[in-house]
Amino acid sequence: MVGAITSWDVLFHPVATVHCFGWQVFLRALSPWHETTFLSLLREANFFGAATSPFTGVLERCIDLELRAERIYSAFAQQFDQPERIRRFFASLAAQEQEHADLLEVCRVLAARGNWNVEPVHAWRDRVGHLEQQMQGAETSLRSIENVNDALQVVIEIESSEINQIFQVIVAAADSPFIARLRPFRRAMEAHLAYICRQMPKLAPPLAPACRELMAKFSR
Repeated sequence: MVGAITSWDVLFHPVATVHCFGWQVFLRALSPWHETTFLSLLREANFFGAATSPFTGVLERCIDLELRAERIYSAFAQQFDQPERIRRFFASLAAQEQEHADLLEVCRVLAARGNWNVEPVHAWRDRVGHLEQQMQGAETSLRSIENVNDALQVVIEIESSEINQIFQVIVAAADSPFIARLRPFRRAMEAHLAYICRQMPKLAPPLAPACRELMAKFSR
């Protein structure tokens, strides 16, 4: 299995997987020849047909924010494809944002089944609108981006918004052993920001202080 959640993740947590999704999903996730994503397995098992909860709309908007970031980073990877390390940096960021969206999709499936503490997410509802405005600004700025340094500054602006904090709020609000125990949910943001702050100073040394501020903001 490929994607944000791998066969190893499922294998390490069989009880949580079976409890949340049943034996069929668990066994298919372990098939070594099954080159598909965990989300695909859930769709095949009709988990997306479950009744929605009152706040899955908020989760859908958060998923959309991650996908919009993925499209921005993918555009940068195509625009700045040389040197290779620049293209690889933006492509890696795009892949990470896609993984974040996929993880939130799993959260949405479980939220629709009632496995959620709604209050923390409701408290962030108004902030989602602000994040959408910020993302719109980043998307609008793409037309004027002509060099790598400006593109890297857009990365700092996106990642310094509250997009990563709200991901963690959603994950923390889950009343699900699957989300609580699987490493991809617990480590996604830490690994994502560590990658940015490890690579960006190599690509643009003047942005090193911004990376330190980003890590300090996230750790608060």
